[in-house]
Amino acid sequence: MIELLTITTFIGYLVYLRYYADGRSDAQKQADELREGITLYENDQFASALAYFNNALAARPKLAVAYLYRARIYRALTDNKAALAELDKGKSYDDTIADLHLETGQIQFEKRNYQQAFLDFDKAIFYGATAESYYWRGRTRQHLDQPEEAARDLAKAEATVDAARDLLGQPLPTATRFIDRALLIHAGFTTMNALILLLLIKRSPVIHWPYLLAAFSAGAIGFAEPRKGWLLAIWQVIVLATGYWLVVGPAQSSVARELEAFCLYGSIGLTFVGSFLGSILKRAQG
Repeated sequence: MIELLTITTFIGYLVYLRYYADGRSDAQKQADELREGITLYENDQFASALAYFNNALAARPKLAVAYLYRARIYRALTDNKAALAELDKGKSYDDTIADLHLETGQIQFEKRNYQQAFLDFDKAIFYGATAESYYWRGRTRQHLDQPEEAARDLAKAEATVDAARDLLGQPLPTATRFIDRALLIHAGFTTMNALILLLLIKRSPVIHWPYLLAAFSAGAIGFAEPRKGWLLAIWQVIVLATGYWLVVGPAQSSVARELEAFCLYGSIGLTFVGSFLGSILKRAQG
C-alpha cells in the first residue's frame, strides 16, 4: 500500500510538471524547440532553414509551427501553392495558431479571394488579436464594400500598435505580483503532498519511502516555482510539522517514535535541499 501510494504520487507530479507547470502554449514550446531554424529563416537563409524544418518534420511530423515556417519559406520563394499546402497541414495538427490563419489570409488576399481572406483573418483575430491581423481584415473589408467595419479594424490595428509602443516606452517594473494564481495552485498541491508525506511517515516501516517522496516533491516545487519555491518549501514543512506534532502525534513505542523522527526530520531537510536543486535545474533550462 505504501509503495502504491508513493508511486501514484510520483506519477501525479510527473504529469503535472509535464503538462501544467510550464505556462507556455504548445506553439511557444515548439517555437523554442525550432529556434535554430527560425533564426535561419529570419536571416534569409532559406535553403538552410528549409532543410532544418524538413529534418524536424521527418522526426516529428506533428509540429504545426514547423509547417508555418516552411510555408513562410515557400512564400518568400514565391511558391504560394506549396505554402498553402503547408499551412493546411499545420492547421490539421493545431488549428489554434493564429499565424497559420494570418498567412493563409494574406495569400488569399494576394489572389483577390477577398471573402476567403476575410474568413482567415477573422480566425486569426479569434486566436490572437494582433495589430497585423486587424490591419489585414480592415484591408479586406475595404474590398468587400464594408467601409465602416474596415475603418474600425484599421483603427484597432493602430490602437494596438500605439499601446505596444507605449508599453515599450515604459520603464521596466521593479517588482511583479508575488502571490498569484499559479502560486496558490502550487500551494494547494504542496499541502496535499505534505499530507501524503505525513501518512508515509506514520505508516512506512522504512525511511526510504518518505525520503524519496520528500526529495522528489521538493524538486518539483523548485522546478515549478524557481523564484518562490523557498516559500512553498517552508509551507510544506509547516504543514508537515504541525500535522505530526499537533494532529496525529508521535508513536507510543520508542522504536516507532525514533523511526518517525528520522523520517520527519530527514524529510524536512530534503524538502529544502530538493527545492533549491529544482529551482537551479529550472533556471538552467532557461
